[in-house]
Amino acid sequence: LTTATATSALAGGIDRSGQFLGPLFEKGGETGSYFQFGISSVEPSVGVAAGPVAGSDPLDTYVPWSAAIKLDVTDKLSFAIIGDQPFGANVNYNDAPIRLAGVPFTPGANITSQGWTGVLRYKVTENWSAHGGLRAQKIVGSVNTYRGTDFMRLDANSGFDLGGLVGVAYERPDIAMRVALTYNSEIDQGLSGSESIDDLTGVNPATSDTKSFTVTTPASLNLEFQTGVAANTLLFGSVRYVEWKGVNLTTDEHEYVNFEENSTTYSLGLGRRFSDSWSGAVTLGFEPEGNFISNSALAPTTGSQSIGLAATYTQGNTTVTTGVTYAKLGERKFDFGSTDIDFTDGEAIGVGVRLGINF
Repeated sequence: LTTATATSALAGGIDRSGQFLGPLFEKGGETGSYFQFGISSVEPSVGVAAGPVAGSDPLDTYVPWSAAIKLDVTDKLSFAIIGDQPFGANVNYNDAPIRLAGVPFTPGANITSQGWTGVLRYKVTENWSAHGGLRAQKIVGSVNTYRGTDFMRLDANSGFDLGGLVGVAYERPDIAMRVALTYNSEIDQGLSGSESIDDLTGVNPATSDTKSFTVTTPASLNLEFQTGVAANTLLFGSVRYVEWKGVNLTTDEHEYVNFEENSTTYSLGLGRRFSDSWSGAVTLGFEPEGNFISNSALAPTTGSQSIGLAATYTQGNTTVTTGVTYAKLGERKFDFGSTDIDFTDGEAIGVGVRLGINF
């Protein structure tokens, strides 16, 4: 039984795919091979109860995708290639520009990423296996923000930079049990682009310079588990810990974002097979609230509570999973000089579909 929600991570947080390795453990068809492709649409929203952007909703819809192929080399050795969009941000204050020194401007961030993971898995015994590999990742985006009376815009992109992953798994096929632990290393992304600074008071002239700098995306630890709890019934879940503290977006002159806290995200689900063709699942998710990116109005929510429903249709070697997830987003307050910005009533809805083919 394979059931899971087809949506990616919700909300305005920039950790989106979770970097999970589920496809690596698929049995596949006659040749032990498996292919997967999924796409989602996530629509977050948040209200601004007070402050200079009161009444706006800065969170934009985004459409993440993922793809994977897994192949058996021998009875003991297999490998997978997994593509995803691990990090991203879509925050824009276009409908309520802030006024500094009497001049309006619209802060925001649009950041996308692409990751490709190549991972090998070796069965040490019938129950134990080890896995490891490389992840190639690139980032592109822009950030509009301010410091004092300076309006700053940064546009930059990177090539593919490398990081590693290593892990171990324990399985009991007789009860559909699997526990997998994976460490993902940090990745140093070398970015280049342009930085523009405009003194909105008009005292200093506007400047524009080319920039080269490094952003280190964080290391993380993923625990994925599942086990049969009754006939045709599966309990599954995950815990993801990410070392965000100290990660920052800084050029040689300005700091745009500095992460102040690590994060831990939990999920727990129950899947049920109703017939040879149909199965379903319900999933609960939780991330504690905190001061995550508390020094930036580009992160208007912190923490989340979510519930997801999914249905899987199986026909021969093909499965199609559709899912919907609703998340309640934690409230945040950002100190905007002498005035606080209160972000409230945050929520997000994600819908997705995933195709799986065994061959």
